[in-house]
Amino acid sequence: MSDYILFTESSPNVGGQELQLMQQMAMLAERGFRPMLACRPGSRVEEVALGKGLEVLPLRFRNSAHLPTILRLRSWMAKHKPRLAICHSGHDSNNLSIAARLLRQRPFLLRSRTYQPGSPSAWSYNQLVDATMLPSRYLKDCLLDNPEIHAERLHVVYPGIDFAELDENMAKPLPTAVEAWLAAGEGPVLAHAAMLRGEKGHMTLLAALHALRERWPNVRYVIAGEGGERERIVAEIERLGLQSRVLLAGMVSPVAAVLARADLVVMPSSYEPLGMSQIEALGLGVPVVVSRTGGIPETVRDGETGLLAAPGDIDAWARVLDQALSDPERMRRMAQAGRADVRARFAPEHNLRSILELAGLASPSQGQT
Repeated sequence: MSDYILFTESSPNVGGQELQLMQQMAMLAERGFRPMLACRPGSRVEEVALGKGLEVLPLRFRNSAHLPTILRLRSWMAKHKPRLAICHSGHDSNNLSIAARLLRQRPFLLRSRTYQPGSPSAWSYNQLVDATMLPSRYLKDCLLDNPEIHAERLHVVYPGIDFAELDENMAKPLPTAVEAWLAAGEGPVLAHAAMLRGEKGHMTLLAALHALRERWPNVRYVIAGEGGERERIVAEIERLGLQSRVLLAGMVSPVAAVLARADLVVMPSSYEPLGMSQIEALGLGVPVVVSRTGGIPETVRDGETGLLAAPGDIDAWARVLDQALSDPERMRRMAQAGRADVRARFAPEHNLRSILELAGLASPSQGQT
């Protein structure tokens, strides 16, 4: 087998999952492997990958069994003999799996699954690929609610976060409008970096702020993100009379610059397979208040590295926010403990090592075990 490692990504857009695989590719190249990304030509994924100096194999991925894509994948793998192939979304997983099974000698097939829409198919976990890596024990437990899924096929691999890049980005300037809004007011700042979707909990946080209006009249709330719930959030801000205390900042890049300016980073989600912004905040030593739901408690220990509140419970959120705002020194101590914790558990090196161990690889030119 060669030193090639193939990644497939049929999504045209770039999000956390796509940035994660590009980070993995860059680190593999540093170790002497030859990573290749099969992605859609002309897509944002291709553009960003090329901008990072990564090799790409343009494939259409028109559907979950696209014959031209399957044949091209088979031809490329027959020629280059990758030792590992990592897939992600449904279309690329299916195309890769079919193509690999047309080979006499195929790579180890590893799928990354960051969430599970609908009921899980036992076949896709037991037969489609050799192993599936999941971002949290919570998601693994959810999948194992289906007794037909083989537990030995599921592996928790925490994502790797580039903390060095976060450190660099935290000092970068904010957009002018955000900087001006922060400079014009006084009082603690809560930051919330998330898509504007119902499960992200913006309504819970707004209601909790309204409940605390007399005790904490100067608390400010910066919402960094875009999405379909924007109009509904704006209407709720107006209904509660919070216009002067809430800023809808839109997408802010790099988001570390917002997190670093906050007194508290909040994640009031009703559902998260793991969550990322709370890990990034702790990595920067910024205190966090988060929901006790999904995989979030795997990243924040209540009373040790941050505070947790029941999702959707406005009274609980108001109470926990009051605790956090009343004792900033305690919150800073917990954040420093959290910083050490997440930088160890979510280091990119740890993530990559886990992936290579799953595939039986340790270094280039070493055979599979």
